[in-house]
Amino acid sequence: MIGKLKPFSKSLHRSNDPKSRKVVKEYLKQRGIEVEDNKDKYGVDLVATDGSMKIEVEHRSVWDTKIFPFDTVNIPERKGKFFKEKSVSYAILSKDYSRIGMIKGEELKKHLIRENLYMNPNKYVKKGEYFYAVPLEAFQWDSV
Repeated sequence: MIGKLKPFSKSLHRSNDPKSRKVVKEYLKQRGIEVEDNKDKYGVDLVATDGSMKIEVEHRSVWDTKIFPFDTVNIPERKGKFFKEKSVSYAILSKDYSRIGMIKGEELKKHLIRENLYMNPNKYVKKGEYFYAVPLEAFQWDSV
């Protein structure tokens, strides 16, 4: 990893993680995919009960429109450790949990390259945190 890391926040985790996991579990269940919380609290958020996939979930509180409001989806470089396997997908949820963007691990891996890595100041780390810029068309967008 390069650059600075956003410090872990128990309060942010408590206010976002449980609902985000629940919404993604229900969304996938409606599509015939059963997932459960990963027993490894330091690992990827969700795992399919049949072992076919894993999903890292992120709630995006700045996404408050129907369409994702940015030109790319920025994936924190620090989360790259989760995407070493092609079976690990990534899901983002809108502020009100009504929209979802998902990218399958196989597709995601194509975009996690040094050329897509850049420093992006944000409210948690003003300078020094790196992100992968992933094109919007690489994601599948849907209502939840």
